[in-house]
Amino acid sequence: MHPINSAVQALVPMMEECGIAESPVLLIPDYDIPRCAYESGVPIQIIFGGRSAVFVADEIIKATTKASFMANAPLKKPSQRAAAAGIMNAVTGFLCTVRKLHACRQEDHAPCRTELIKRILNNRIYCCGAMPDVRKLADHALVNQPEDADLIFITGDGLTADDARILSDLPQEKLLYLGPSTAGTAHLLHCEHFCPFGRGNLQTSED
Repeated sequence: MHPINSAVQALVPMMEECGIAESPVLLIPDYDIPRCAYESGVPIQIIFGGRSAVFVADEIIKATTKASFMANAPLKKPSQRAAAAGIMNAVTGFLCTVRKLHACRQEDHAPCRTELIKRILNNRIYCCGAMPDVRKLADHALVNQPEDADLIFITGDGLTADDARILSDLPQEKLLYLGPSTAGTAHLLHCEHFCPFGRGNLQTSED
C-alpha cells in the first residue's frame, strides 16, 4: 500500500472519534509562504479548524473540501496524494500531535544543513524525491537502490510519487522524512521526521 493511503487509514478513525471528519478544509496556493530548502514546487496552504499547514506540490491545487474526502478515496494521482498529505498536516496540527507545520526562515537554512550533514555522516543515503540540495550534501554517500541504504530521505515530491510504495516494504528505522510537507504522514506512520527549525501556525504569532 502507498504510504499516503496507510497514513490516511491511521488518521480517519481519529477524525471520526473527535467529530471533525466533516469539517471544511481549504487548500490555497500561496507563493509567499516560506519554502523548505529541500523542496521545490508550488506551496499550498491548508487551513483546517484555524490551523495553517503547508504542502509543496508539483502543481497548483486549489479546493474547498472536507477532511473526510480521503477516507475511501484511492488517491491514485500525485495531486490527490499531495492534497491528502497537506490535509493530514493541518489536521494533525489541529489535534496538536504535529508542531512543524511550516518551513523555517531563510536564516535557518544553513544551520539546518549542518544538522542534516550530521545525519548523513558515515551513512549510505538513498533519496526518495528530487532534493538537489540534499544530494549535493550527500555526494559520494548516495546509493542507487533503497535496499543498499542505511538511511532513506523522503521529501514531499518523493512521497507523492507512484514508486513511494516501496517505502511500505522498508524498515521504519531507515526512513527519515524531511521538511514540513511530510510531517503529518511521518507522524501517522510512526516514522522519524527531520525539520529542526520548522515553525507552527503562521495564522497566529506562534512559531
